[in-house]
Amino acid sequence: MLANHASQERYDFLDWLRVIAIFVLFFFHTGMIFVGWGWHVVNSETIPALAWPMDIAHRLRMPLLFVIAGAGMWFALQRRSAGRFLRERTTKLLLPLVIGMFLIVPPQIYFERLLHGQWSGNYLGFYVARVLQFRPYPAGDFSWHHLWFIAYLYVYVLALLPAMLWWKRIERRIVPGMWLFLLGIPLGINEALLKSLYPESHTLVSDWYTFNHYLLLTVHGYLMASVPGIWKWISDVRRWSLASGLVVVVALMGALITGVIAHDSIADHVGSNIFTWLWMMIFLGYGYRYLSFANPLLVWARDASYPVYILHQTVIVTIGYYVIQYTWTPWVKYAVVLLLSMGACFALYEGVIRRVPVFRFAFGMKAKASRVARFARRTSV
Repeated sequence: MLANHASQERYDFLDWLRVIAIFVLFFFHTGMIFVGWGWHVVNSETIPALAWPMDIAHRLRMPLLFVIAGAGMWFALQRRSAGRFLRERTTKLLLPLVIGMFLIVPPQIYFERLLHGQWSGNYLGFYVARVLQFRPYPAGDFSWHHLWFIAYLYVYVLALLPAMLWWKRIERRIVPGMWLFLLGIPLGINEALLKSLYPESHTLVSDWYTFNHYLLLTVHGYLMASVPGIWKWISDVRRWSLASGLVVVVALMGALITGVIAHDSIADHVGSNIFTWLWMMIFLGYGYRYLSFANPLLVWARDASYPVYILHQTVIVTIGYYVIQYTWTPWVKYAVVLLLSMGACFALYEGVIRRVPVFRFAFGMKAKASRVARFARRTSV
């Protein structure tokens, strides 16, 4: 009964939150074209109104995905041996990462080089002459770009597996409580100590601030999922979490705007991570309360979200490269890139990826259920 209940939680509200977080990435990465922070393709005219929403989203989108991934590791290890868990994660993470670095990411670099006048030929010529040199980006043209999320998550699986198995075996007497709100403090300490020394780069090597940041969030998710009754407790205090989260975000934004707190100061680092963690608690609490259900949309989106994540940035960069060359206003360009990229990703998933076995494999999807069922029936005879 407990396993069934845990499975329901895993596949209902946590999956809804994961789907929503990936959906928000369309808005965020489309915004990167227009916010003026420097990206693979950029519009000549920015949209200043995007700056604060983008800054806030940057503090929330990936942390939520890593917390959910950590919780998913706990649920997976309840039903799998360590060997099977590692094989599944290798198939779902490492193989799509390698395939993505060769097939999905290179078009992003190609359009970036075109835009900046660093290449003038066709894509095939670029791929042979530049990508296959395997020189790391940005000096070279081989990278994992947005797939860093997959790379880091796979490294976390390898690094944490012994500890996760140990935690699974020992007798635990942890109960939910106010200590959960303190989990943002280690995140703030990590940023205060390491961000200035190791700025965010997503290169894995010498990326200690970012590596530790998302490692902690993954561990938080795993530990939280292991505590009986934790989701209900977080849901019960959701209004308190929301009030605290709103107070922190208003106070922090006000202090930064007025100069009371300097950007990238210790106070900014610690305060920003307290904000991040409070909003993780808010998402989890309200998610458990209002998203603990399944319907056909969730069934479809749960399968689609990972392939769409792998595709989305390349599609946005490709469409964005052509759209920014028009004389439309920035908001019109933003809307066009957003809508076309969503439509293209959903069409590619629905029309190709989910229907062709080799693409299902390449994008980390399981074999179709009907084939699995037939195989199981044959082997049981």
